[in-house]
Amino acid sequence: MRAPEQVWLEFAIAGPTSRMLAYAVDYVLILLLEVALVVLLVLALPLLRSDALARLRGLVRSVDPTEGIPDFVFVFLALVVVAQLVVEWGYFVFWEMIANGRSPGKWLVGLRVVRDDGFPLGFRDSLVRNLLRAVDLLPWYYTVGMVAMLVSPEGKRLGDLAAGTVVIRLDRPEPAPPLDEESAETGAGFRFTREQIARLGRDELALVRQTLRRLDALAPEQAAEALERAAAVLAARIAHEPIAPTERRAFLRALLRAARGR
Repeated sequence: MRAPEQVWLEFAIAGPTSRMLAYAVDYVLILLLEVALVVLLVLALPLLRSDALARLRGLVRSVDPTEGIPDFVFVFLALVVVAQLVVEWGYFVFWEMIANGRSPGKWLVGLRVVRDDGFPLGFRDSLVRNLLRAVDLLPWYYTVGMVAMLVSPEGKRLGDLAAGTVVIRLDRPEPAPPLDEESAETGAGFRFTREQIARLGRDELALVRQTLRRLDALAPEQAAEALERAAAVLAARIAHEPIAPTERRAFLRALLRAARGR
């Protein structure tokens, strides 16, 4: 996808397996919340007999076709259903808003919900994608959502399609390989003053390290081009004379060694 700044962004799309695992974790937490709410409602049963709920009890009695069952039981069941809906729909919206698109299950698995343009999730986006879970759940346990994810090239369920969102993986990149240590004679012909080394900032040192790490993985022509560009930029930065093509790698290593010793 392309950002508004016309920068091409690549995201690793989360597959059905990782999303199901994340949902399993969230589902366990949802069940625990629902059990806790039911326990609280049971403890609050005496309040259902109070005058404060007289109107609600009267409404339930007026539509109750069953005789002989106390009306507060129906009030209790209605509150249980409402609490279940609030938890199941509000759980994901709550976490996606406060955790930047990550519920506890997604955090554990390493997933995140973002908009199609790569920007963070908004409240409207989260609300739309989670309200449509009721459709994705049909006819049983996310059958519609699973089919939609398998058909969609971006692994989107119906809620994601409606909200313009996508679930991505937050893969950790492999650590950069250490630079090979060479003998002190390598680059020994280069001498730098303290003023020259002081001009090297974090960006310049990152350029040195990245260039040296990439050389062995590049084709000879590309490696020579990368060396030429890096050596030219760094030489201009420290006001050094142009570097001969055969000395460019040694120049970079000498710069790095001098920067480490400052």
